[in-house]
Amino acid sequence: MNLKLIAFALLVCSTSTQAQIFDWSRLDGTWAESTRNLYGCRADNLHHVFVLSEDKKTITFKLDRLWRIGTGQEVREYKASVVAQSEWSLFIRYGAELEGIPEQMREWELRFIGPGAYRWRSTAWAPNEFNDVIGVRCE
Repeated sequence: MNLKLIAFALLVCSTSTQAQIFDWSRLDGTWAESTRNLYGCRADNLHHVFVLSEDKKTITFKLDRLWRIGTGQEVREYKASVVAQSEWSLFIRYGAELEGIPEQMREWELRFIGPGAYRWRSTAWAPNEFNDVIGVRCE
């Protein structure tokens, strides 16, 4: 067999394997976030769903109501590009549509810490430094 053909076959197999590292079903369901030990899925809290593009390169966060982000902009949905993945994490980058966010705060790690729970970490922070937000699946 041709060595170039074997090398190409190995490359395709390794690329396909890498593309399947993250279990995308972890994004299923309705989610809410909480801080300060408050129940995340309470009715008065913001809820969202993750909508993944077919090519798995973009996540749209669809909110159940209008939400004012820290910059004052109001959104009902926003998007992020998936820039990398690991078994338990997605690394995402918010685009220009979210105005006023400093460059060092545009890229985040969404790390799943167990079934139906995640934490956020800016990639500008130390590797084990997370904010106090806990995301929980509500369904």
